[in-house]
Amino acid sequence: MEPPLLQQESPWNTDLLLPRITQDAGLTQMQIAAGGLSLLLSRLSPEFARSKFLPTRRVVQRLTRALEYRNPAKAHLVADEVAQALRECERALDPGTAMALKSLLAQTQRRDAEAAQHERADDYSLSDFMAEQALQFTTGPETLPHSLTAN
Repeated sequence: MEPPLLQQESPWNTDLLLPRITQDAGLTQMQIAAGGLSLLLSRLSPEFARSKFLPTRRVVQRLTRALEYRNPAKAHLVADEVAQALRECERALDPGTAMALKSLLAQTQRRDAEAAQHERADDYSLSDFMAEQALQFTTGPETLPHSLTAN
C-alpha cells in the first residue's frame, strides 16, 4: 500500500530549489538535461536568453514539469523544439548533457513517429494547456490572451 500523497517525500529539495536525485532512469536523464541546459541559460544575460534561446527555455520548462510530477510523460516534449535546443547549445553543453539531450530527442522522435502511425492522443490536461499559453506569452511584453483578460 502506498502512503498518502501528502506523506510522500517531495520531489524537490526546497533548500536548493532543485529536483531530488532519483533512481528512475527516465527521470535521471531528464534531470541531467534540465540541469545542463539550466546552467547554460544561467550564464547568459536574461535579455539575450529571452530573445535567442526560446526553444531551449521551453525544453527546460517542460523537463521541469515532468520532474515536478515525477512522470516523464508530463514533459510533452516536442521533437522540433528539442532538436532546436540541441542545435542552439550543442557546442556549449557538457558531454553528459549533450548525450542525455540526444537520447531524449531520439525518444521523442520515436514517440512522435509512433503517435503519427497509430494516431494516438497524448494525455494533455487543462493545466498543460495553460502552461503552454504562459510560455507563448513570455517572449514579448507581459500580455495575456484576450480571452483571459475579458471580464
